[in-house]
Amino acid sequence: MAFAPRFSKLLPPSPPHSIHSLSSTKSSNSDAAVDELYYSQNFFDRVDASLVSGGGTGPLSDPITSAEMEAAVSPSPSVNYGKGISAVGLPGAKITLTRWLSAKVQDYPELRDMESLHLSIQMACKTISNLIHSSSGIAPTTTTSSSSKSSNNNLRDKSMKRLDQISKNVLQNALRFTGRLRVVEAPRNDGSMEEGPADHQPGVTIAYALDQYGRDGSRRKSGSGTDPRWGNTRRLAACFDPLDGSGNADAAICTGTVFGVFDADAGFQGGEFPDPSDEASLARAVLQPGNKLLAAGYCLYSSTTILVFTLGGGTHGFTLDPTINEFVLTHPNMKIPKRGNIYSANECYSEGWDENFKKYLKTLKTGTGETGQRYTQRYIGSMVGDVHRTLMYGGIFCCPADSEVHHKGNLQLVYKSAPMAYILKHAGGKSSNGEVNLLAVPPKHVHERSPCFMGSPDDMDELMKYIGKNAEKST
Repeated sequence: MAFAPRFSKLLPPSPPHSIHSLSSTKSSNSDAAVDELYYSQNFFDRVDASLVSGGGTGPLSDPITSAEMEAAVSPSPSVNYGKGISAVGLPGAKITLTRWLSAKVQDYPELRDMESLHLSIQMACKTISNLIHSSSGIAPTTTTSSSSKSSNNNLRDKSMKRLDQISKNVLQNALRFTGRLRVVEAPRNDGSMEEGPADHQPGVTIAYALDQYGRDGSRRKSGSGTDPRWGNTRRLAACFDPLDGSGNADAAICTGTVFGVFDADAGFQGGEFPDPSDEASLARAVLQPGNKLLAAGYCLYSSTTILVFTLGGGTHGFTLDPTINEFVLTHPNMKIPKRGNIYSANECYSEGWDENFKKYLKTLKTGTGETGQRYTQRYIGSMVGDVHRTLMYGGIFCCPADSEVHHKGNLQLVYKSAPMAYILKHAGGKSSNGEVNLLAVPPKHVHERSPCFMGSPDDMDELMKYIGKNAEKST
């Protein structure tokens, strides 16, 4: 396996009904540059014939295509793959995240750090999911009828803080357990005027890949016999929001973990490199616009636990199967509908919103917009839940600035809105800060906030006619 031996102890044994083995046949593009992988649509090219042949033992003479793999996930009696392979009789065939990532590393050793990072994330997400769904995950926040309102608020704050801190510890320990990641917390106050995390929130976690690099950040020299492709290994820096929407947990409303992965060197100029011993230096490694992300994802803890992420070549969803305690591919190549009929916004701040934005919302409410259809308003209060619904059903998610409370918006750009916008982009969606593409905005501080709008492409295009730089003049 490609991950560290220490990390392999964390992984449960593969179930007998998951993918049986990986083909030993190299794909023809195994020597392609890692950049081509990030923008490739084919992520399913190394699977043994036993998966789609209903128990066959011999490998295929040609690699299985992504279309064949996806058909195996959702088999149809009418599907025939050619090569004598049919999906008939394959209900329940499961492709685990562990196998999915391992298949890629077989052909792309450059992704070993990315695999290790994602495996540690999935282990942390499993633990956080169990914590949230267990009766002991959160402390009760109700009091007797004679208790004061302040007592209720204090208990709720303590519960939120407890759950946030536990989630942070679980995530950080899983990342450290790989033995190849330096994990730090970004300073809560970085000297800027930006408002940091709320008191109950643990802040943002930053993980920095040490593999192939010395502790001082300099690249290690490859020894004899080392695969030359390791010379292209990226120095990764990842930022995490351990538990978005934790204030909803007591009410059994969905929460989520958000992460984004950058090429750390891209955040430095003139031959500089991050100092793994300096928290401020590692924080600089993630101060990059969202279009520089290499990967991003979120894990939604709700009626089911689903891990959605992209490596830049498509967005994929893996659902946690409690019977085997594994994330299983259930949503390959997710695509957001071109237009929806739902808008999501916290309208308690509407009095301070821009007048043009309010005009746009009025067209949605009255059915006088481009579709001639009234939109439904849905707002959970957990960004992960609201954006996931937008990804599945289409529509638009809005968190604008307002003139009264959130002058720069309410969501942090680096570790909340940019990773989510990146996920939607590779599912066919669009995003904006109200003026330009949200992924083109360079952050100056880790906790910098920004207005954000994201969703279906047609809905976003209509919105930008009202609030964009080239907004049509309305009378």
